[in-house]
Amino acid sequence: MLTNPLTALPRTALRLPRMAPDMSLLPAGRIVTLADDVVTRLYDTGEDHLQPVILLHGMAATGMLNWYQTFQRLRGEYRLIAYDQRHHGMGHTGPFSFQILSEDALRVADHLELESPILGGYSMGGLVAQLAARPDPSRLGGLVLAATGTGAERNAMEKFTMGGFTRTAPLLNAVPEEIAREIHEETPSPHTWALKELSSVSLATHRTVISEVGRFNSTAWLHELDLPVAIVKTMRDIAFPQRIQDEMADLLPHSAVFPIAAGHAVCATHPGTFARRMRTAIGWVVSNQR
Repeated sequence: MLTNPLTALPRTALRLPRMAPDMSLLPAGRIVTLADDVVTRLYDTGEDHLQPVILLHGMAATGMLNWYQTFQRLRGEYRLIAYDQRHHGMGHTGPFSFQILSEDALRVADHLELESPILGGYSMGGLVAQLAARPDPSRLGGLVLAATGTGAERNAMEKFTMGGFTRTAPLLNAVPEEIAREIHEETPSPHTWALKELSSVSLATHRTVISEVGRFNSTAWLHELDLPVAIVKTMRDIAFPQRIQDEMADLLPHSAVFPIAAGHAVCATHPGTFARRMRTAIGWVVSNQR
């Protein structure tokens, strides 16, 4: 008797979302070519009259896998945009660094001709968002930084934490290639869709991103970001401990903190609560725009 590899694979081991997305409520992704021939898959709710919010996903995720609950709950309130960052999903396969990723975020804003978009960043995406705002904060309407911080690996304890994260993250998130090859559904179930999205991120990308996180440190220049910044603080975060998130809030000249009692994978473990907190955080940024 043949075993279905999709049902045999434990959902909890892959940190799949507890709340399955309603695929009918999500915009279809489209392949776009940005400036400098950067190609990616982009999602856009398309309401030109609403405040645009570009959402940057975290490591091992894709644009919609990270943000589907935010799209479902906030659609009609903001123009929501997400895309696959380099080496994730259908993102660009060229050179990779957080600096290059930050330039891609601005390429998306230019491609869509967005005026003062808000950048929302989760984990890795939060680091990228900080870098995107650095050259000219007035170009953006504000930032929402979730489950992220000023960087990591600045002392012995942080090196120990990042070392453990390096060893375990690929095992928790990667989907074996043989599983991915079994997925042929034209209209996949939410669980199957999540597996396909996870399978698009290679172990090499995991290692590259973790290395970039270890080198990142924004403490010397965060005070230059003269724009409203909302921080969705994950209270049980190991990857970015509370003190690193607090440090980020203290260094930013115009920030507010919105705590959530969850760990680093809050977008998967508590997607509804996370989406509601994003609503509050984005609303604060909008009300404090200059």
